[in-house]
Amino acid sequence: MSTLGDPMNRHQLGILACCIILATTSGCRRAPVDADTGPPGEPQREEPVVPAGYAKIPPAPLDSPTQMLAQTATIFRGKLKEIHFTYDLCGGPRTQYVFGDSSSLVGVAVGPNVTLKVLGGQTPEGTWVSVSELPQLALDSEYVVFLRNTDWTYSPIVSNLVFRQETVDGRQVLVDPDGHLVTGWSEDGPSLSAARVSEPVGLQRRSMRAVRPVPPAQSTTDSPNPRAVVSAAGAGNADQPAPSPAVTAAELSFTSEEIRASGMFARPALAEAAAVNQQSATTQSFVSAITAAAERANVRIGGRLTLEPYWKCWNSTPTVKR
Repeated sequence: MSTLGDPMNRHQLGILACCIILATTSGCRRAPVDADTGPPGEPQREEPVVPAGYAKIPPAPLDSPTQMLAQTATIFRGKLKEIHFTYDLCGGPRTQYVFGDSSSLVGVAVGPNVTLKVLGGQTPEGTWVSVSELPQLALDSEYVVFLRNTDWTYSPIVSNLVFRQETVDGRQVLVDPDGHLVTGWSEDGPSLSAARVSEPVGLQRRSMRAVRPVPPAQSTTDSPNPRAVVSAAGAGNADQPAPSPAVTAAELSFTSEEIRASGMFARPALAEAAAVNQQSATTQSFVSAITAAAERANVRIGGRLTLEPYWKCWNSTPTVKR
């Protein structure tokens, strides 16, 4: 199979690392790349069905701040209020981040509610897929998010440009997905504090099995936390997964209470003592620095806001053992 995903930026590894947790077995397995992604009797689909007249905009590399800003439709601020898990054959497992009280800071206007459909979640075969290069977000947190104007497969967020708003000693700050304070925008992109002031979201998670136990006949061991790799080269000879029981729609649709109980999307504590004396940017100063950089580079933030994964089907890039 050819590589059909979004181009990686220089902050990423050039490969997508996926954690695939099987419901009945342990270890990392190759995801079946011959799964049907089209109607019965038709060949496997590699690209989503798009609306009539829709012209795809190819994603470009994200190796420089100019490339990042050129592929940004909007920078918006909103509060993450809900999370849902969905699945379809071409889009694959998706974590849907539902933002409320949203508004644009620069670029294309967004509505009060914005949903981001990020690759990751449970499949009907009982596997759990997460992509290590894509950050998890914290419920009940306010975020500043850069959204794409090009088409995409994995995430509508430009690179990993998503920042949690926090307050330290009465002062507004922004925290990047790895837990560093944002200090501004430079020729290398967002500039960050040397020390972390927060853990990444999801480190304290519990297994989803813990909040909704699988019946004994379907599981004999606790879910491990192994990792497999979506290879940019499409190489590898990992085994096909052993058959596992299909989950029902109810099992795939975890309740809000179960999602919160899992801790997967809990807001990490902020180390205020570590943050209070560090330089930091407010949302306003950060956006001002970005718009100034865009003007210097003769780049326009705007274009078509692309919130649907219309670029390629998720399983057109095979997974292999690390």
